[in-house]
Amino acid sequence: MIEEIKKILVPMDGSSYSKRAAATAISVGVKFNSKITFITAVSAQEIPPPGQLLGILKNDKNLERKVHEIICTIRMEVIKMLKDQVSECKKSGISGEYEILEGHPVSAILNFSKTYGPDLIVIGSHGLTGLSKIKALGSVSRNVSELAKCPVMIVR
Repeated sequence: MIEEIKKILVPMDGSSYSKRAAATAISVGVKFNSKITFITAVSAQEIPPPGQLLGILKNDKNLERKVHEIICTIRMEVIKMLKDQVSECKKSGISGEYEILEGHPVSAILNFSKTYGPDLIVIGSHGLTGLSKIKALGSVSRNVSELAKCPVMIVR
């Protein structure tokens, strides 16, 4: 049983599942007066073409520029989503912050978790990628729950 939850980590991807995970984390955070950190991983390799072609077409400056523009747009949307969650924390009377990470989501979440040292990770059961209706559990949430060094709450 968890006696004290001072730090909660909430990975977000903008899916309805991650939004429910954020709301759940805030509810838990209010009960324990926790600090919540919302994170998102952004990677060109996670973007459908042209992002995935970047590694193949390294010398194509037009493609690099387009991918950079796409990533900048995504970052702006991500910042708004994360700031909205921090605002929800403040409305609930608890501390919230956010970080934008680079890289594959599972690696980014686990690496950040090692440094941050959360008492709990709250993550949505499915994300924006894959055939989520067919799978019982999304690959990111499944891997995080199996490899994290702290308790993980998966929200459906």
